[in-house]
Amino acid sequence: MLPAGVRGSWRPASLPSDLGGWLRIGPVNLLGSRVDARANLNESEHKRRKAIALGAVTDPALLDKLLDLPLGETVDDPVAWAETADQAEGVVERADERCVVRRLLEPPLVVTDVIVAGPAGRALKAVQEASLFAGFCSRWVAVEEDRLSDRVVMEAKLCGVGLRDLEGRVLLSAESPVMPVIDGWTWLLWEKTYRRWLKILSSARETASQVLVP
Repeated sequence: MLPAGVRGSWRPASLPSDLGGWLRIGPVNLLGSRVDARANLNESEHKRRKAIALGAVTDPALLDKLLDLPLGETVDDPVAWAETADQAEGVVERADERCVVRRLLEPPLVVTDVIVAGPAGRALKAVQEASLFAGFCSRWVAVEEDRLSDRVVMEAKLCGVGLRDLEGRVLLSAESPVMPVIDGWTWLLWEKTYRRWLKILSSARETASQVLVP
C-alpha cells in the first residue's frame, strides 16, 4: 500500500545482487507502526558504505530517481547529472566535463517480513497495522491471547496476515506481498530499517566498550 499519488512499479533488476545474511531488526518504526523486521543483508553494499562512512539514505525522491538509473553504468543524463550535484560520496559518480552520471548506491538490505506485536485485547488492531505492508513484504502478528476471536482470524485471512504465538509457532500462514512494488518508498522503508540496524550495532559496540573498561 503506497501513499496517495505515489506511482508503483515492479523493477526486479533493482534488487541487490549480493543478498547474504538474515537479520532480525527491531523494534523499528515503519509506516507509522512499531514492528520487528526480518531482512536479508546486502553484504557487499554494507561493506562499501562502511568503507566510506555512508549510512542510510532516506530521501524518497532521490531513491526513486536512482531507480531510473542502471546500477554501475555510465549514462548521459543532464537532468540526473544536475539533480545529483549535492549528493554525498558513494551515491553517484559524476563527470565534470560531461553530463554523465553513474549510480553507485543500491539497497543495503531487503525487508522480507514484518512482525507486529499483538498484546491481549489489541490483536485486531495489530492485524490492521500489519496489513499496511501488503505491497512491501510478508506480514505477521505475534499474538498473546490463547484463544483468538473469529473476527481476528477472519480479518487476518482477508488481509493475508500471518499469526504466530509468542514462541514463534505458526497459527496462520502469511501470504506473499500483493503486487510487490519496488519504488522510492519501498527503498526508503529498507533504508530506515538499515538505519535502525546501524544504530543497534553502534549501541552494542558502545556497551561492549564500557564493559571492557577497567
